[in-house]
Amino acid sequence: MTDGPAVMKELRAIQRANGYIPATALHELSDRTGTPLYQIQGVVSFYPHFRLTPAPPVEVLVCDDLSCHRRGAVALLTETQERVAGSAPPGSVVRAASCLGRCDRAPACAVNDVVVSRVTADSLMDAVAAAAAGTPIRADAVVRDPRTLDVDPYGAGERYGAARKLAASGDTNALIASLKASELRGMGGAGFPTGLKWEIVRNTPGDTKYIVCNADESEPGTFKDRFLLENVPHLLVEGMLLAGLVTGARRGIVYVRHEYEAQIEIVEHEIATARAAGLLGTNILGSGRTFELETFVSPGGYICGEESALLEALEGKRAEPRNKPPFPGTHGLHGKPTAINNVETFVMVPSILAHGPEWFKAQGKNGAAKEALSFTSEVRRALRDSRGGCIGHGRNLRKSQLRAHGTAVRGATPSVLRLRRL
Repeated sequence: MTDGPAVMKELRAIQRANGYIPATALHELSDRTGTPLYQIQGVVSFYPHFRLTPAPPVEVLVCDDLSCHRRGAVALLTETQERVAGSAPPGSVVRAASCLGRCDRAPACAVNDVVVSRVTADSLMDAVAAAAAGTPIRADAVVRDPRTLDVDPYGAGERYGAARKLAASGDTNALIASLKASELRGMGGAGFPTGLKWEIVRNTPGDTKYIVCNADESEPGTFKDRFLLENVPHLLVEGMLLAGLVTGARRGIVYVRHEYEAQIEIVEHEIATARAAGLLGTNILGSGRTFELETFVSPGGYICGEESALLEALEGKRAEPRNKPPFPGTHGLHGKPTAINNVETFVMVPSILAHGPEWFKAQGKNGAAKEALSFTSEVRRALRDSRGGCIGHGRNLRKSQLRAHGTAVRGATPSVLRLRRL
């Protein structure tokens, strides 16, 4: 029987070739891999990205969440439905959809699975016409921030310095101590101490362990991880490599939502670059250690953002959350010890090791560190922080507090920013 990621990748390849997954292809996949047909059918029927019937000639998904709603998604949907009904091939579909991860570029739509953003009714109809004619649709272009982000300790210099140092010294105890001293916590929501999590995985017996990055960023209004994938993919790769060297894991997986096609390409290019430099693969930098890294494209589903549901998807199963305990640190992917963190957490680790834990804590106030937040609306007065208090209290936010990128609402301040907790 083939492993879960392989089954998922084959299902994606089948759908890409046919526009859907024919029943005959399911039978053939079952026979070839030794996976029971009912199991494959259960997987395909669970994930919204998979189709069991032919796709319409043109399918337009209009995001109507938060930012897109504010930028006229309802009127856009209505007008597009009327215009498509009169001009597109019979059977074409226009419907509302949940967040497409382009909250800083609203309104966003997907035409035959190609995401386009900052659309107008006319530009959207141009994409519809291209889809109807079978010509390529111009997808979103990634525009990287030209500045060196303050989270990047390398700037224009040589990268992967923290990984090179650890590969040479092998001092995993010092690394864990630095993470604990920094008080870095998981940025995915639970806030579990990162140093403790990696220590649990390292100390759990077993020859097979995993590192997993949760880049299934599906919360409406959130796009900070996409921004980091675009601008500092080397820090993500290095953070996961460091986790592998510390815990003894030899395999890492970046789980990315399928709407992030361009960002997946960026990460895969960085993985290839790191591998060519001897930073991934076998005998990393002559250390005798092995760590392989790959991407996994999510087949869709908001629930996949929950860590145990994500692990079920990686195993080629329906993404149904597991009961806890046990927790992934001891019983994660395939029942093996697994360190799972989100993009921002892994990205922070190289800076902490380069500058020290006290530097990291000094970036905020009262010992609280930086946290990337996505803003897609106007920032005029008070903002509420994660503790329920107010940031600003009616005062203007200091310019030094903001690290901005993009905008989604007319008259708004730019919308991805790095905010120091007060």
